[in-house]
Amino acid sequence: MKNLALVLAFLALPLATQDQKKEEPKEPQVQKLFVLKYADPNQISNLIRVFTGNVTPNAAMHAIAVSATGPAMTAIEDAITRLDVPASAPQNVELTAYLLTGSDTDGTSGSLPKELDSVVAQLKTVFAYKSYKLGDILTLRGRTGQRLSTSGSGGSVMIGNIAQPIFPQFSVNSVGVGEGGTIHIDRLQVGNRVPVMTSLTGDPRISYQDVGLNTDVDIKEGQKVVVGKIAMNPNEAMFVALMAHVIQ
Repeated sequence: MKNLALVLAFLALPLATQDQKKEEPKEPQVQKLFVLKYADPNQISNLIRVFTGNVTPNAAMHAIAVSATGPAMTAIEDAITRLDVPASAPQNVELTAYLLTGSDTDGTSGSLPKELDSVVAQLKTVFAYKSYKLGDILTLRGRTGQRLSTSGSGGSVMIGNIAQPIFPQFSVNSVGVGEGGTIHIDRLQVGNRVPVMTSLTGDPRISYQDVGLNTDVDIKEGQKVVVGKIAMNPNEAMFVALMAHVIQ
């Protein structure tokens, strides 16, 4: 009988522990309704769910109902205060893309703008092209957050003894202005329709193929940056130098 009593006592210990865990009081919940002035209730709700899962947004009333513990509610209040602010006003930005062609053949650089001297000097230290010329200057102007695009006539390339035109396109998905004068360019795209020789015998035939670059860029306002190289043919390549300004 004593042995049986000991076994029953040991079996009762885990059950007693479970009962104690169940009986532990839950931390009291605080309920609060937040009426937003500027921010989207659904977006704010998704963010503050890291503090509690009891969040109910109402887009029509521009409000959020929240139930959370006291410490969590304090953190939620601080987060909403920081997030529920007016959006910054859009700014006007101007982007200028200089399309420079480097060539293996000797020749003068042509009438390059003086402002590109530093760019050409930088290119000559990196690439072995003998001469550089300006193909085109493409300019985009618009507001931050908007998609911008333009096209132009980017000069020509030599196919045999004949200069064939190329057709560049310049676009960005969006532009933003950060602190310290940094301009963020999302998905910069520069494309060219480039002539190529498709027949090497008999009458020469020319067709066009698309080449280009696609990248994100951060640059300082007023700074000229070479953002990419586009191969045109075995003897020539196009370089894209970019400059950006915030228009007051």
